[in-house]
Amino acid sequence: MLPDCYFGAYARFDTTSKKDAAILLGSNCIIGDVFNIEFKPLEGQTRAWVVNDYGDTLGYLDEQTSHKLNLLAAKNWEMHAVLSFVAFTDQPEPGFYWGEVAIFCYDKVHQSDFDTFMRTTMKSLAQGIRPRIDIKNQGVQSILDSHGTWQPSQRADMPKGDSHTAILKKSRGFTDLMVQKSREGNKGCFLISWAFLLALVALVVFGLKSCRLF
Repeated sequence: MLPDCYFGAYARFDTTSKKDAAILLGSNCIIGDVFNIEFKPLEGQTRAWVVNDYGDTLGYLDEQTSHKLNLLAAKNWEMHAVLSFVAFTDQPEPGFYWGEVAIFCYDKVHQSDFDTFMRTTMKSLAQGIRPRIDIKNQGVQSILDSHGTWQPSQRADMPKGDSHTAILKKSRGFTDLMVQKSREGNKGCFLISWAFLLALVALVVFGLKSCRLF
């Protein structure tokens, strides 16, 4: 019988305030980046939070997902969250940032295989491709048999937005190339990437408001 050794899902995260935009749009938060999962209280409940290696928090997951991850953490499974997109919704005012992560949890006995599977999926997400990761028995067996090189052919849909929501990030592009260069020590690219991102956000917010004037 196939062991219970893997859990994967796309999960929405929400931010606590618009101030979190500085993290979501910054150089340490691009599509395909991998983040940690930590458990912290929120309004009297324990929630799973997405946190980078520098201690910056992207946001918190919903109650049901948090409960599932808490159970897996008790089993000492490996747990990661990979950024898949970032969005801004301008209603209710003053608006809020949110997004989605791909959750990867697995038994450390098979860590090498699932690490390889996750890294390949990270590359797909960076290209704007969303593989199905909520795989079950046969898919899990394929990962183990291929030592992580197998990838599902099915794709996961993007969450449907509305006229109040704009997707800010869903793949890597020019800005993320600048971010990558800045990570390698090019300060000029760092300044260019920030200027571009701030201009993009201003344009998106203006566009959301303008569209509803007509």
